[in-house]
Amino acid sequence: MMIPKITTPLTRYTYAHSYRPYANISRRLIHNVNPCHQHILPYTLGIRFLPSQSTYQSIRTLVSTPPSPYFLLKCKNTGTVSSLTSQLTITRLNSTVSTQSKDNKQPSLQGNPLSTSEEPKSNFSDVIRLFLLVKTDWKLLLVALTLLTISCVIGMMIPKVIGIILDSLKVQTATQSEGEEAPPPIMMFGLTIYEFLGGFSIALLAGCMANFGRLILLRILSERLVARLRSTVIKRTIHQDAQFYDIHKTGDLISRLGADAYIVSRSITQKISDGFKSLICGGVGVGMMCSLSLDLSAVLGVLIIPVVISASIFGKQIRINSRELQDATGQLTRVSEEQLNGVKTVQSFVAEQREIKRFNEAIRNIFHVGKRSAFINAKFFTSTSLVGDLSFLTVLVYGSYLVLHGSLTIGDLTAFMLYTEYTGNSIFGLSTFYSEIMQGAGAASRLFELTDYVPEIRPTLGKTYLPGKGEIEFKNVSFSYPTRPQNQIFKNLNFKIEPGSNVCIVGPSGKGKSTIALLLLHYYNPTSGQILIDGQDITKMNSKSLRRKLGIVQQEPVLMSGSIRDNITYGLTYTPTKEEIRKVAKQCFCHNFITKFPHTYDTQIGPSGTLLSGGQKQRIAIARALIKKPNILILDEATSALDVESEGAINYTFGQLMKTKSMTIVSIAHRLSTIRRSENVIVLGNDGSVIEMGKFKELFSDPSSELSKLLNEKSSRKKTKSDPISSAPEVDADATGEPVEPIDPAIEDALHSVLNDVTSESKPIKMSTTDTL
Repeated sequence: MMIPKITTPLTRYTYAHSYRPYANISRRLIHNVNPCHQHILPYTLGIRFLPSQSTYQSIRTLVSTPPSPYFLLKCKNTGTVSSLTSQLTITRLNSTVSTQSKDNKQPSLQGNPLSTSEEPKSNFSDVIRLFLLVKTDWKLLLVALTLLTISCVIGMMIPKVIGIILDSLKVQTATQSEGEEAPPPIMMFGLTIYEFLGGFSIALLAGCMANFGRLILLRILSERLVARLRSTVIKRTIHQDAQFYDIHKTGDLISRLGADAYIVSRSITQKISDGFKSLICGGVGVGMMCSLSLDLSAVLGVLIIPVVISASIFGKQIRINSRELQDATGQLTRVSEEQLNGVKTVQSFVAEQREIKRFNEAIRNIFHVGKRSAFINAKFFTSTSLVGDLSFLTVLVYGSYLVLHGSLTIGDLTAFMLYTEYTGNSIFGLSTFYSEIMQGAGAASRLFELTDYVPEIRPTLGKTYLPGKGEIEFKNVSFSYPTRPQNQIFKNLNFKIEPGSNVCIVGPSGKGKSTIALLLLHYYNPTSGQILIDGQDITKMNSKSLRRKLGIVQQEPVLMSGSIRDNITYGLTYTPTKEEIRKVAKQCFCHNFITKFPHTYDTQIGPSGTLLSGGQKQRIAIARALIKKPNILILDEATSALDVESEGAINYTFGQLMKTKSMTIVSIAHRLSTIRRSENVIVLGNDGSVIEMGKFKELFSDPSSELSKLLNEKSSRKKTKSDPISSAPEVDADATGEPVEPIDPAIEDALHSVLNDVTSESKPIKMSTTDTL
């Protein structure tokens, strides 16, 4: 049996030179200011680099660019980034040695499995689930396989036709040697040889057209499958609870949506097609060989056994190594994402070389795993090729013996040898198909882990929240994060917030203030106790219905790419009017700067709002929360990113809301200006328990209160840090001992100009120099 030899196995030279472009790119990126790192992140990931001449030019442009604050802007303007996007093909080292065409590009990201310590339990269970993914489009696949069958059967007739023609020509030659002047024309199946070849040409053309249709259908099927698979995975992932995201990195999850989904799609479309083609061609070839010579076929049957044994031995090794390779690539993804997200921090601490070293260590890890993969594949395919070579020689020797003894004709031997070649290719294709399916099963198992993961908190289950006035009550609540169960945040926490009130939660840093916000949003279940909102236990509540009536503004707001209008109306279940959007924008003092943009509310803000300042993003985030008209508004250091003027203006807005009693406002703050705005205060102690509750004015005026002690302690720390030798001039202090800084007249004037923009109907706010921010 003739099995073609494969290309030379990947060597150390190949691997080493594959990684060199990544090290150079990583080094260049680390040394450049990178505010738009998400555009270049994919370039630093992956394992194998498939370059073209234009790609090398783009790489040279990137690597040779001197460090500059305007580096990425130059890349964007000159098209370097977009050029790299279209040209760079970064792939994981496949578990088989194969050539990738230019049109068959593979995504660059690889993820880390949810559970890297467990070895796959069952190869075949994952393979079965892998095949079941195509059941929705089984009709399309059936048509494609039917066209493939037609193409293969017609193509497999070529050796038989060649054998018949050779035998006919031999008879014709023998007839001419006997002296006949006009030998009869060669006849085949009642047709002359030229008529027969003309008809056979039409059949071959039909086979080509069938193959053409098969390729189109499989590509359509592949795109449908990968789109459906990614949609399913993101649907399951985005509904996971907070514990899921505490454990798993964002880069890992993105990797699964990209490369793993692509590998699975390729495995059950292109690779199934290739495997089915090999199976058909092999089956037809075996049948034709048996019809030509049973003796030669029996000899080949014995030689197939080593191939089957080799596949069973190396198949499991290939699958395990494929998963290890994906794990290592996931580690590279995490390192790259962390470095590029924090590139300014890296540069601030002059830690570029340290990060480059860490990145190169991740590359070396992939290199070692990939090298093992190369040796496994080399041994597998070399043993298969060896069996193929021995099969070819055996058939040739024994076939010649049969021809000499008249048991076989020259034409039959030629046809048999060609069928041996075809069948050998088919068996080689089946062995490749097996290894590719094992690789696809490894990628699929990682996706199945996502789709099979059952969150502790299911946002769509439970009773629908019945909106009330916003009453909040914690009853003996104890809590520790699932990832750190030994560190208890709360123990028997008790407090009650009346509806329509404005409460500020204060306390030492790291003692659970922000955790209360997470519990209110039902990101986590308490370890024990009850959290009641309007008398309803949130653990028994439909989280989606609850969150629709809660608003939150975080210290570092996250905006989505799109327009300002899209971000303000984000999360609404209806389409608001333009007047509603303008009204809430004016309330949050962002209407003025929005109208200064050329496209006003339709201005695109870039990924994560990169085209806006921190204060502008914060005000849009506040508008996004207020337009929902929530029952409960949670402010987690919501004004910390604002300057004094903007903070005072926003505090005025919150003050107006407090007067209406339309919602319960829960603030988490450290700044006195925010605490002073609140009606009531809850003070947390070092153990996470409530050590004091009451009216702000009463607690603030009492020097012995825990609130006053906490504020004085913070003020003392600030003073010590700013003037360790206590040589600064004294400032006025109120009766509580709380230092009060005089208001700068320039700040007061600026605040008046901001407050003029409350609404078109509002009157300017009058402030006296005795008012404090």
